[in-house]
Amino acid sequence: MNDSQPAPDGRIPLCVDLDGTFIRSDLLIEGVLRFLRHRPADAWRIIPWILAGKTRLKAELARALPPPATPPPVNAELAAWMREEQDSGRPVILATASHRDALKPIEGLFPFDEILCSDDTTNLKGETKARVLVERFGEKGFDYAGDSSADHAIWKHSRKAIPVFHSRTRLEAMKSKYDVDRTFCTNSTSWPHWAKALRIHQWAKNLLIALPFLAGHHFHTLWQLAGLFAAFLAMSLCASGTYLWNDLLDLEYDRAHPRKRERLAASGRTDLRKIILVSLVLVVAGLSGGFWLDPGFGLLLLGYIVATLSYSLCIKRIALADIFLLAFLYLSRIVGGILISDARISFWLFAFSFLLFLSLAAAKRHVELQLNAAKGDDGIKGRGYQTADIPAVGGIGIATGVASCIVLGLYSNSQQVLALYQSPQWFWGICVVALYWISRIWFLTHRGLMHDDPLVFAIRDRGTWLLALAGLACVLLAHPTPS
Repeated sequence: MNDSQPAPDGRIPLCVDLDGTFIRSDLLIEGVLRFLRHRPADAWRIIPWILAGKTRLKAELARALPPPATPPPVNAELAAWMREEQDSGRPVILATASHRDALKPIEGLFPFDEILCSDDTTNLKGETKARVLVERFGEKGFDYAGDSSADHAIWKHSRKAIPVFHSRTRLEAMKSKYDVDRTFCTNSTSWPHWAKALRIHQWAKNLLIALPFLAGHHFHTLWQLAGLFAAFLAMSLCASGTYLWNDLLDLEYDRAHPRKRERLAASGRTDLRKIILVSLVLVVAGLSGGFWLDPGFGLLLLGYIVATLSYSLCIKRIALADIFLLAFLYLSRIVGGILISDARISFWLFAFSFLLFLSLAAAKRHVELQLNAAKGDDGIKGRGYQTADIPAVGGIGIATGVASCIVLGLYSNSQQVLALYQSPQWFWGICVVALYWISRIWFLTHRGLMHDDPLVFAIRDRGTWLLALAGLACVLLAHPTPS
């Protein structure tokens, strides 16, 4: 902790907490997440640090990694008032439980007159922080801005309480106990914010579960639809939970991204602990539902979760390996549909699907590389790509996209199609539609008109819907027969 002297002009100092107050985040949780992100092989070290106490944990995390390039978001309304108070001659002091070595990310965010913080032996929180502030400024000799339940121990000794939260119930309780000067709100979240964070629109990917059911023409087994819907929901819950994990692990990179910095975790709109809790609830609910439906499907979901976690921790940093894993994750949805519906489909469908998904994953990386090249960056932060890789990534994407259509064309002349359709010659129309669609995807990608997520583009694109209707017409003209 820093030694200091009383304010020379006798003005009541304004003491401000850091986590959840001045910044819309928690440096300790961010420290754990960054350690897992950058040093996953050393994750076991966190356990003995925790057992040694929070002070030791904070110190070790602070020294384990260099500070992130992008600082956490600031409570702009509170920071503006702090500057007004400081300009009027009032001392503004940061009083935080964060370790002194962990404060590098906030350097330059505000010119604090003093900083009181934790060190290797003292965790400046709750009663300990209250004692230090009273010793430093005297009983009722300071005002304090905070947000957590631990701050009640400090407000008991402060002249004015400045709560920073949006709960009216908590605010009324505060006013009945302390002399509340003013209040500042944290960013509140709504259902649209959570729907975006959970990637509800990405649930459309999980409709692939129904592909084996439809491709095999199991139209007479409608009782399986309930199982397919339950499987769709279970996989969607697991996917949303892992999306939140990905956002938590990618905090520092998302904050440097023009669009991703508005994500729930990166923007600080809600508490990181709440995001962690919601993600765990979703994953546990999805896994439980998966094992209840079918043990094999439950194991598939478990493998899907392990793969996505591996992707978030390390594989996304390896060029090419990341897009191959993304393609396999798409393919796992088709495997899940087979496990649930007991449908039997041709190997051609696996080959077509994998190549198509690999092409779309390459398109996603190609768009990100284009955006970074336009900003003058050498590559994508947190990824294994350089802007010089744009032609190679595009070549891989176009080649695999065309290859997927060739496989579909070969399938059109297979015995399976002859057995499943009364007029199989019309099935060739689907090949033409697929080739036109993937060609259009890459044409727009090279023009810089593609969304950085091809799925989002497809959902919103009128041309994609028209081509889908054309493909459906070809299927109906081919006269599918129940298997």
